Amino acid sequence: MPGPDLRDAPRLLSEVAQRVTSLAQSEFRLAKAEMTQSLSQARTGIAFYVAALVLAIVALNVLASGVVAWLAVQGLTAVQAAGATGGALLVVAGVLAWAGRRRINAKKLTPKRSLNNVKRDLETLQEMRRG
Repeated sequence: MPGPDLRDAPRLLSEVAQRVTSLAQSEFRLAKAEMTQSLSQARTGIAFYVAALVLAIVALNVLASGVVAWLAVQGLTAVQAAGATGGALLVVAGVLAWAGRRRINAKKLTPKRSLNNVKRDLETLQEMRRG
């Protein structure tokens, strides 16, 4: 059985280099796709924060109006209405802020698949190097 032909070495090395380059490009494309998805999720989280801020301002305005109405009229009906409306808006704002915070979590924004693939590729390359 004849041994490997050394004249094939440059061609084989070129082929290995092309495959490694192709693999790296694929990994970068996957990382980019994951980052795009993560940024989209972050934008949604920021939108929830903005909505929560707007509702909190409205709630504070309604509560302030309730206090003004209470002082002006000294009637519980206006205060109860303003308190219930403002309190409900604050609860909704809290839920939106919580949902926004969950979407902006750094752990969820990490491109896990890409990192795992790169780690696996590095391990494969180290095994190939060891022979």
